[in-house]
Amino acid sequence: MKLRGAEYIVRIIELLEADYLFAYPGGAILPIYDALSSTTLNNVLVRHEQGASIAANAYARLKGKPGFCLSTSGPGATNMVTGIADAYADSVPMMAITGQVALSLIGSDAFQETDITGICAPITKKTYLITDLKDAASIFMDAYKVCTSDRPGPVLIDIPKDIQNAEIELPDNWEENVHPPIKERLFSVHREDLQAAKELLIEAKYPLIIAGHGILLAEAWQELRDFVDRENIPTISTILGIGALEHDNELYFSWLGMHGMKYANDAVQKSDLIIALGIRFDDRITGKLDQFAPNAKVIHADIDISENSKNVRTNVFLHADLKRLLDECPDTRTEKNKATREEWVSYLKEQREKYPLKKADMNKFTEVSALCTLEETLSESAIISTDVGQHQMWSAQYLTRMQPNHFVSSCGLGTMGFGLPAAMGAQAAKIDNEVWCITGDGSFQMNFQELMTIVQEKWPIKILLLDNAYLGMVRQWQEQFYDKNYSGVDLKNPDFVMLAQSFGIKAVRVDTVEEMKAATLEAKSYDGPYLIHAVVPKEENVFPMVAPQTSLSETIYYPEG
Repeated sequence: MKLRGAEYIVRIIELLEADYLFAYPGGAILPIYDALSSTTLNNVLVRHEQGASIAANAYARLKGKPGFCLSTSGPGATNMVTGIADAYADSVPMMAITGQVALSLIGSDAFQETDITGICAPITKKTYLITDLKDAASIFMDAYKVCTSDRPGPVLIDIPKDIQNAEIELPDNWEENVHPPIKERLFSVHREDLQAAKELLIEAKYPLIIAGHGILLAEAWQELRDFVDRENIPTISTILGIGALEHDNELYFSWLGMHGMKYANDAVQKSDLIIALGIRFDDRITGKLDQFAPNAKVIHADIDISENSKNVRTNVFLHADLKRLLDECPDTRTEKNKATREEWVSYLKEQREKYPLKKADMNKFTEVSALCTLEETLSESAIISTDVGQHQMWSAQYLTRMQPNHFVSSCGLGTMGFGLPAAMGAQAAKIDNEVWCITGDGSFQMNFQELMTIVQEKWPIKILLLDNAYLGMVRQWQEQFYDKNYSGVDLKNPDFVMLAQSFGIKAVRVDTVEEMKAATLEAKSYDGPYLIHAVVPKEENVFPMVAPQTSLSETIYYPEG
């Protein structure tokens, strides 16, 4: 059997069970596009390559397998970099594929040549340049294994145009040897470490679990829930860990950090044992590092051994896939600690009652009352994608009924423009689910061209655009820490309803709670994409808040008055 390189590569991608390919054409990738004309892949024509890599990112989170994105060389490849970096920051498996100038032209400053493997080396697990077509299958399979094994992340494969045009002789049964590698669940825990962890758990008076994105990446939420309920240990999460525990579980005390719950932050500071599961102890959850959990010893379980004492000193590090580890965890209950754990849980319940989230004033139309109105109508299987800023924090605070992986947000990199293409990837992954993109007027204008992709693909994505005519989170910081010197944050915006309508999307403007309720119900029943342009007050601030360079103990609850 003889195949052209482009046809061979497309077939390899199919054999790796890639359902969707988020892509944009160009000269250096045209042979592959020629081969894609007869593919079984859903080839989604995005309107900007950044949209392709972000959509692949979200698709991977929902599907639990790599998202695939494709672009041409030069600017096409560099436009994908932000979405690749975002996947790296949040440990999301992604296969990014780029066209490249012919091998003979590499290094000659040829038209649309960039060293994309060099550019992406710091923001991927591995990069590949295919220099011989015979290596293509092994490279793709290795890339798939690398991006899914251990701590997941993106990889990049660069394919010169002459490689795509080359021909290869293959045995008739060659396809039998190309398949997604079987995932191996790492367990590299020494018996003495497991015993040491058990002893710490038995003796602790105030144990506290912090569940991170690693729980969701390992698909270990049921194991976590069983462990938490059996051991009766209170649990908080990171924003990326939302959904790991059921939102209404009495042992779930919401999420911690800069805009986390005061009672969650206070629990960390009072705890005498932190059990960290799949987290990286980044600055947004620790606050001032040398004052983080001052009374606590730390058991840190993670698949990435480099996290051992990287930011917070670890007493016991358990190097393992969390799904396997939680299955192996022994029962640590004793007659003594059953009583102390019950007292600890009761104390935290009192703190949760004492420092609740401020209820929305439904007599005023604000970002919070708009989100609470939406929350009332969301189905239990709804998926939320957010952009980055104040609306992101309020969404995480008030949209609580989230299943695992159903709150899709850029947390490590904080990418404005993430929300809309992420909603595309989420809808592609879960075609029958209700998908909402929560965005702000600043973030929306980063990637609103993808509205046309949504229309072309006939995805019924709903968009709640919260418009305060400011870059809200930057403005809040300027108010609080720069004496209200509002520099470069005041936005002059287009008519978002007319903008959406120009793309063929139904849209409505709302500025009251009653109008929001009606629009939400109409959007849910409408068989197609729908945009709600919510005009909200210019100067709202997100609380609770941990100010920069302060500790979790100094969490600002809500200012007086």
